Order: sequence, then C-alpha cells, then structure tokens
Amino acid sequence: MNIRAVFFSLQLMLISLPSFAMQSVAMPKVATLDWTIAETLLGLGVTPVAVGDKQSYQNWVSKPALPQSAVDLGTRLQPNKELLAQLEIEHFPNGDMYFATAQANLPYLSPVKAVERVNFYQAGDFWQNQLNATRQLAQNVGVDPQPLISETEAIFAAHKAQLAPFQPRPLLIVQFIDARHLRVYGEQSLPGAVLSHLGLQNAWQQAVNLWGFSQISLNQLAQFPNAKLVVIKPYPQNVPTELANNSLWKQLPLAKDPLILPAIWTFGALPSAQRLAVALSQGLQNAHNQQGEAQW
Repeated sequence: MNIRAVFFSLQLMLISLPSFAMQSVAMPKVATLDWTIAETLLGLGVTPVAVGDKQSYQNWVSKPALPQSAVDLGTRLQPNKELLAQLEIEHFPNGDMYFATAQANLPYLSPVKAVERVNFYQAGDFWQNQLNATRQLAQNVGVDPQPLISETEAIFAAHKAQLAPFQPRPLLIVQFIDARHLRVYGEQSLPGAVLSHLGLQNAWQQAVNLWGFSQISLNQLAQFPNAKLVVIKPYPQNVPTELANNSLWKQLPLAKDPLILPAIWTFGALPSAQRLAVALSQGLQNAHNQQGEAQW
C-alpha cells in the first residue's frame, strides 16, 4: 500500500468515528463539590476530574460510578486548596449548599473566572427544576442534555406499563436515620417525582422541607397500615438488629413486607431518578413473585 492509500484510509477512519469519540478530546475539565452535579455530569457523558468526598459518594450515590481517575477533593465543605490549584479546572459548578465554599476557593481556581451556580433543588415545581438545571449544566460544559432527558423519560414509560398492578397500594418511601427516626419523602422530592412518573401513589401527603422530606419517628409508621414500606439504603449497621428486637416495629402492618432498595441518592437528579425507577419496578415485581422476608 502506497503512502497516498494509507493517508486516504486514515481519513476514512476519522470520518467514521462516532461523534462522542470526536468530542471526548475537547471535553472540558470540570470539578464539583456537589454529588448531584457530579452524577449529572456523568449522565451527560462528562467525567469530572475531581469531586468532593469521593468515598462517601460511593457509599451514598454509588452509581453512576466515579472513575478511579477522579481526584478526591476532601470534604465538600472544606476542600483541599492545594489540589484545586493543581488541577487547572475550567468549570466549577455547584448548588447553593456548596456555592459559598466554592466561591471562597475561587482564588485557587485559575483559569476559572467564576463559580457556576446550578440548583437542582429550589422552590417551585420539582421536576421542572430538575430539567432546567440539567439543561443549564449541559450548556455550561458544552454538551447536549437531550439524550439524558429522553433516556429518563423512556425508562419511566417502560416501567410505568409494568407497574399497573401495583398502583392501588400507596408506597411510603423512607430512609432510616437511626433505628427510631426516619426521613420520609413527599411529592416535592426525587422519590416523590419518580412515583408520580410511574403512576404509583405516595402515602406521604403531609408537609415536607425544601429537600422534599420530613423527619418522623418510628411510631408514626402506625399511621399507614395499608401502605407498602420502601426502605432506601444506606442506613446505620445496627438498624436491622434493633428493629428485630423492637416490639413496636414487629406490630406494625407495613413491617411485614418492606421492600429494601440499594443505595440511591435521594437528593440526586436524572441519573438517580432512573436508578430508583428501575429498582422500584424490579423490587415490587420480584417481591410479588417471590414471597419471603425482606433482605436487609
């Protein structure tokens, strides 16, 4: 093969590369202290170069998984200034909870000129806020948000069709703070939005905070005798043992068949909404087909 033929073959190879392969060379260097933004970046196809509290992300968010290459910036409210200075990041988006911390570290963030405020959680319609923030983040880093949005909508539609038999029984979605206290999620929360998109009932119709949850005590679960309890991990290690020895818990109707789900970021965005929809759908259907004790 002569030189001209080799050159022509290389041109054909470049033309045939998928668009994401061509774009990956120009992907911006993005870091964040905010796990919700980190998971959304991954969902958009942008790998963050650094994230706050990386180990805890793996425990609480779990998926989408951070690559080994992602640098751990230290605690989210006190990031490592030396690391920030070394990374030469181009974008540093954060939500309100970490915005002041990010601003305080701006002198270490060359060539970043400003911290980008991206709020997934704020007053207003929960799901519209999610979509708006996803689009804003995508625009900031120069990628298309529509594939992630369309994928999420398709997952909702597919699983909603499978869950019609489970629509009559309301679901109470909780996380254990300890063996006697729980967070319960209402309409203006990620779990609440997922239930709505799946056509399922949310048993909790009372007031919630900005993050969409209320804190309740164990004995308040007695108010929901007909609900299906859904527990999202993680929880303190002693919770299953303490509940097994708790006479109040053993008398609760919804303690007879709780659905235990893996760790999913309940303060997340579209990637966590996808995971929760799939986990709920699979969990409810499996529990219906395979009667037995909950797997704590």
